Amino acid sequence: MITRAFIRAVVFAELLVMAGCGSTRTTTNQCPKPVAYDDATLKKISDALRALPPDNVLRQAMEDYENERDDLRFLHFCQ
Repeated sequence: MITRAFIRAVVFAELLVMAGCGSTRTTTNQCPKPVAYDDATLKKISDALRALPPDNVLRQAMEDYENERDDLRFLHFCQ
């Protein structure tokens, strides 16, 4: 047998869930901004990458990092 207290508790829980779903909070400004490097630092990074052996894992990591930075720039451009 379902009691009135149980029904009230279920209705209250549903109202809490629905209230959370209707939040108007925005997430547009929560993206991190890429670090801006000066030309001298970019040259040092480029020289260091060229000095690595072709099969070095850091080459792939830096390529992934570069792609992430491009994605972040695009997101900031769109906002």
